Amino acid sequence: MSELRLFRTLAIPLGIALVFLIFTPKLCQRALVTAKVKQPVRTTPGEPAPSGLIISSSTPSPATPANLRYPPGLDAARIQYLVEIDQTFAASAAMPATENAPVTKALLDHQYIEKRPDGTLGPTREGLINVNGAVDSPAGWTVPVAHRKFVSIASIDDAGDGAYNISVHWRWEPVPLFGSLLPKAEDHLLTAEFAGGEGHWTLRRYIKEPDRALE
Repeated sequence: MSELRLFRTLAIPLGIALVFLIFTPKLCQRALVTAKVKQPVRTTPGEPAPSGLIISSSTPSPATPANLRYPPGLDAARIQYLVEIDQTFAASAAMPATENAPVTKALLDHQYIEKRPDGTLGPTREGLINVNGAVDSPAGWTVPVAHRKFVSIASIDDAGDGAYNISVHWRWEPVPLFGSLLPKAEDHLLTAEFAGGEGHWTLRRYIKEPDRALE
């Protein structure tokens, strides 16, 4: 009877010790992880701590000559953005799929077009699914074959009255299906006038529009 009482007396402290041995290390580890997550970002002396939403991007800034001088509020990334969203620059080069067109063979090889009862070439079901941006036109099924790609900034010239004439290198980038059309893409040049001032720059007009011919 005394042995049973002794066992009951020892069972309680042994159970408490077992709980501490099993669960305490896990709780400490979790606390350390939480503390690391909440740790503030360190900054170099004299540098203000970042505030608000911080977004990092893996897209590199466009190549630019080192001697270019940008007006306040306008940098290489902003120029590239304004050029790329402009409808004239963003318009694709397109070509109708006629019997002798350079795009026809690639479309036939992939079974994206077929001959219609009237003798013209039109899209198949696979073509409608896989060829984005194509439209039906009187000349035939017209497909995008290349897009303009921003390459670099060539020059920045002060045009007066707060406007700047900026020249940009760009090139045609073929759609993968029609890569053979441009085996060696060459750089082209456009010049556009930017105006508006710091915080609200816009591409006002083209002085030299981007070429439309695919070459």
